[in-house]
Amino acid sequence: MIENDLDIYRKLQQHLDQLPIGYPATESGVELRLLKHVFTPEEAEIALKLRFVQEPIEKIYRRVKRKISSIEELEKILDTIYKKGGIRIKRKIKGDNIVKLYQNAFLAVGMFEYQLKRLTKEYYEDFEQYMDEAFRDEITSTKINQLRTIPVKKSLTPTHNIATYDQLRKIIENAERILVMECVCRKGKDLIGKPCKQSDMRELCFVLNDSVDHALDLDWGRVISKEEALKIFEKVQEEGLLIQPGNALNPSFICCCCGCCCDLITNLKKLEKPWELICSNYYAEVDSDICIGCETCVDRCQMDAIQILDKIAKVNQDLCIGCGNCISTCPERALTLIKKETEYIPPKDTTELYMRIMHKRAELRRFEKGIE
Repeated sequence: MIENDLDIYRKLQQHLDQLPIGYPATESGVELRLLKHVFTPEEAEIALKLRFVQEPIEKIYRRVKRKISSIEELEKILDTIYKKGGIRIKRKIKGDNIVKLYQNAFLAVGMFEYQLKRLTKEYYEDFEQYMDEAFRDEITSTKINQLRTIPVKKSLTPTHNIATYDQLRKIIENAERILVMECVCRKGKDLIGKPCKQSDMRELCFVLNDSVDHALDLDWGRVISKEEALKIFEKVQEEGLLIQPGNALNPSFICCCCGCCCDLITNLKKLEKPWELICSNYYAEVDSDICIGCETCVDRCQMDAIQILDKIAKVNQDLCIGCGNCISTCPERALTLIKKETEYIPPKDTTELYMRIMHKRAELRRFEKGIE
């Protein structure tokens, strides 16, 4: 990159760092390599003029008309960036027309996942490096996660009185449309020669409702029925994967995660208390009088939260995120899913979620600067 190009990518990094999920700088500059993979210098200049809020092209054009000769030319550039996974486009019906609204995307959940069809070994290695150097601290700083964990069906009993937003079947039944696609994390692990140890399944990411249009636009997956979705989830639960919808009452996606591939889970496991960073209403507890120390639960736990001490299973509550996988296969029924005293109610939608994150992030920055 020439010096001017470096300046442009640095400006884009600083611009994206103002989003609710920021994009911090590193000493190595790995974050600039990630941007270069998606944006040409010219496209980076255009992306600098976008916002987190959705805007029509006419509004954006007023900011770039000194560089771009026409709205038509701008639309071609924005559509190209969109196809490369650099920004988001939302289509809305306005009268007899369909209007496209444009906005910046986070790195994750966002640009990283949008690389599904373009993912390379080099990009994935850079992403993992960036996670270690800066992005893990960024996504965990507010302790408001973009995903939440819901328990597997077989771990639940009628006494749990489980809320509808924690029931997988209810989420699927309430969905207007469902698309299934390949998991980008597992694809990345395959590219670097570290295939999933937990499952051979690859179509494990689900997109719901309005977000299906985005996935279809970019040919990420296939639309499926609710019945097919539930059948896939049965297999997912048999294989002991974590079920993680978006952190909203009406989630736009559901991830099925393992402890060896999922970049969120593998990074949370590096922290002392992952439970603080995963929104969940449950935790597992062992009845030591019944447990025979068979280690079935140890093998099932994606968080490495269970170990055998004195021939009895012990759950580390700093690591347990209440998925219920250990409970569903315990031969002695020695494990129980316990509901937390304070129930977590997810935000209404993703807009409210990111408003919460944005306000918390601003609060933390004021605190760092010593501002009351």
